[in-house]
Amino acid sequence: MLMGDVAKKAFNMISKKTTKKNAVPGVSTYKLRNSEIYHEGIRIMPSYIMTGQNILIEKSKFEMAAEDISVMVKLIQQ
Repeated sequence: MLMGDVAKKAFNMISKKTTKKNAVPGVSTYKLRNSEIYHEGIRIMPSYIMTGQNILIEKSKFEMAAEDISVMVKLIQQ
């Protein structure tokens, strides 16, 4: 799970070194969060970061991040 833009950018830097392309498209997180993105057979889940003032202001991001964590837990338990 990549929580926040910094995590997405850092992961893309890593993937670019091995595959010469970004693993996570440079699109808004809300457009990516329901997509199934894989890098070398591993599911990559972009989501929102759970810290900072914005998470308190934007309740929808908090709810989306909680949903994403729930999906991640279900995937791990499979």
